[in-house]
Amino acid sequence: MLRVMKANLHLHSRISDGTEWPAELAVRAYQSGLEWVALTDHDTLGGVQEFSRAAEKLGLKTTAAVEIDCRAPEIGYRSELLAYFPQGRYEHTKALLAEVTKGRLEYIRSSIRNAQRHFVKSQVSFEDLLQYKRKGRPELPAETFSFNKVDIFLYFKAHGIIAQEVSYRAFKKAYLDTGLLSGTSYEKPSCAEVIRTIHADGGLVVLPHIGHEFEDSLDTIKKNKTKWKEALDYFCGLGLNGIELYWYRNGDTEAINKLVAAEAEKRHLRITYGSDCHGPGSGKETMELFCGELKEL
Repeated sequence: MLRVMKANLHLHSRISDGTEWPAELAVRAYQSGLEWVALTDHDTLGGVQEFSRAAEKLGLKTTAAVEIDCRAPEIGYRSELLAYFPQGRYEHTKALLAEVTKGRLEYIRSSIRNAQRHFVKSQVSFEDLLQYKRKGRPELPAETFSFNKVDIFLYFKAHGIIAQEVSYRAFKKAYLDTGLLSGTSYEKPSCAEVIRTIHADGGLVVLPHIGHEFEDSLDTIKKNKTKWKEALDYFCGLGLNGIELYWYRNGDTEAINKLVAAEAEKRHLRITYGSDCHGPGSGKETMELFCGELKEL
């Protein structure tokens, strides 16, 4: 008989844009009373082994996973898909992500070069950012990490280059969206390619936080029923396996998740639960805010 467990299958560590190391995250998951967890760092499986070892020592069930940035221009989608690997195999997916990680790394390097020209007196450097990112683990090579625009933001804040009260949204608008600091762009893989690759590894594909496509608003979803249906039809046509119930910031969590659950039942999709926790100080410290009772995959 399949067990039903208290699950949160959407967590991020310092290997991508979280604030805690994978093992630290596993300990907090245990302390929060969770029974089944998954580390879903952006475009990397680099923290999975550390997270799994720590979680299993604490008696937690864990599934190898990753959140992959991807695009579907046909429906105007530029976001993510979650991949879960119940069999523990992900060779094809890891190979796909190796190229993406290189693109992320070059983006950060070139952004820092731009920052050196703009903040002349600040003495910023990629080596200094890497040291900040490593946080006491000097042995980790740069390729271990999946770098993110948030890394630049947090690094600048930590070194007093931008004021503490500046939000990430304001920073992004002023420095990245304008092209002032933005680095060399890289191509995200298509959703179709991502899904084919995950399935080649025996993995399951889950559509995360669909409410983000509709301003996290039930009213916006209702006003855009055609877009809602087209998005779900599109992903189901590619072989989508599941859809995520998620914690939304603006109070519509219960209503949106009720709608998502109804769609999942109608379309014969699995349901997962995820809070998208990024850790203390991240602005997304959601470990204890959301989880759900879930049968094993």
